[in-house]
Amino acid sequence: MPFIHITMATGRTPEQKRALLAAVADAVHETTGTPRESVRAWITEVDPSAVIAGGVILSDRRK
Repeated sequence: MPFIHITMATGRTPEQKRALLAAVADAVHETTGTPRESVRAWITEVDPSAVIAGGVILSDRRK
């Protein structure tokens, strides 16, 4: 039973998060043969002011 933890900055819609989780479950199923109902995936959201990428705080980049 695979466990997939996705950490990303807040700001996505519920629909985007559902689509992401479904795509991850599909990818695991297709690449490993794991039944979709056995795939566990979840999203942890963090405030964009608490993440840096390429030397720039994400909340600053979004302005």
